[in-house]
This record gives sequence, C-alpha cells and structure tokens, in this order.
Amino acid sequence: MAVIEVEYSGAIAVIVLNKPNKLNALTKDEFYELARTLQDVGNHDEVVATVLTGTGRFFSAGADVSVSRQTPEGTDLYRHNLTVTVASNMNLARAFYTHPKILVVALNGPVVGMAAALIAFADFIYCTPETYLLTPFASLGLISEGVSSIAFAERMGISKANEALILSKRISSKELLQAGFVNQIFDCPAQSFRTEVLKEVKERFHDGLNASSMLQIKKMIRQRSRRELDAQNVDEVFGALERNVQGIPQKEFEKLRKGQKKHKL
Repeated sequence: MAVIEVEYSGAIAVIVLNKPNKLNALTKDEFYELARTLQDVGNHDEVVATVLTGTGRFFSAGADVSVSRQTPEGTDLYRHNLTVTVASNMNLARAFYTHPKILVVALNGPVVGMAAALIAFADFIYCTPETYLLTPFASLGLISEGVSSIAFAERMGISKANEALILSKRISSKELLQAGFVNQIFDCPAQSFRTEVLKEVKERFHDGLNASSMLQIKKMIRQRSRRELDAQNVDEVFGALERNVQGIPQKEFEKLRKGQKKHKL
C-alpha cells in the first residue's frame, strides 16, 4: 500500500498520508513523493480544492528519524548534505507555497516538525481537539524549516511563532484556533473526522462560487510573497546545511539516542 495516496472526486483531490505505524513520519523519499503528488494534482484542470490529511492518531510526526543519519567515514559532508537535503527541502517547501489549488489541510491529530512547517501554507486548516503543533527544531540543534520562519509569523502572529519556533513550545488546538492558524476545530469522533471535513469542503465550495475566480483570488493573495518565500527558502536550507556540516544536529540526536535528553513528542 502506498504511503502517499491520492483520490479524485470531481473538483476535489484528497491526498492521504498512510503510514500510521510510524505516526505518518516520512522519509526523504516519501516527502519527495508528497511534493510530486501536490505538483501532479496542481496540473489537473478539473480540480479546485486539494484536501491533505492523514490516517491514524497523528497527521504527521515529521521526518522519520528511525532512518540512519550516519554517513560513511571520509564523506564530504557539505557535498553530501547539498545533494541529499538542500535540493529536496527546497523542492518540498516550494510544492506547498506554489500549489495552485485551494489547499485544505485536515489535521486528524498532532503535526510535528517539517510537516507542521509545511501546512502553514494551507488556505484552510481544520483539526481535531487532540491536535497540537510542535516544531522542535531548536531542541534538535536545527533551524526553522519549510519557510516556517515566514509562514508561522504570518499565520499565527509573531508572538506564537516565536513560542513555536524559538522555544519549541507545543501549541494546542485551542491556541491554534485563537491565533487564527486553524479555521475550525471539529469536535467529532476520530473515525468520522475526514468525512465531516469533506462534507464541509463540499458545502463551502458550492456551485454558487466560480471556480476560476476562487483560484485567481488565491493567486493574487499569494503573489506578493512569492519572491520573499523563495529567498527565505534558500536561506533556511543553506543555514541548515552549515549546521549539519558542523555536526550540531547530529550531537543532539545522539543525546536522544543515549537517553541524555527527552524528545518533546
């Protein structure tokens, strides 16, 4: 069964993260597939809205850290990270902030790390009461990813963005709603959450709305920040590259492995 699934139903495309045994934590290859799927959906003329959700208890636990981060002795770390991380992270973030359809994210549970950063580019976000957002970049020796340094400040305000990014603070669903990060909390049984969200999307995007107008309005809203996002995307990935070459994140992950520090998840 595919980890990244997509279904088309008229004007709506539904992308599902289907790796519940790993809390939908994704490898680099799986993140690449997610980016490719978003790009493919964007090329379907009949699609107006893209709904992104997950299966199981979590929307996504971010990157799958169970995959070995070790590199062979003698590896040129700058070149290795340049080819393995920089291009993939730039492509992934860009797939989200350039997605031409109305992007609806349905958070069926907590969202962590890179996944949390990326969903900030959604046009609408719905979640469950159990949802929380966690970006533990600072606690892992990393810096902000997925252009969250811009997206969080714009979507939840600078105060909450600082708490989430600088302090690695867990932000609850209620806080996310109050900050305007999410549009609505669906207080319903977990098994019916996706159905309720799709019902909401179909009701909201009714026949009285002109599809091309909706998409053009989104384009105009997003157009101003495109160059700024591209520039920040470059700054973030190269900032992360320098830290990886210095071995800073590796030391923090080693502390986790040895039990010297506790993961905030």
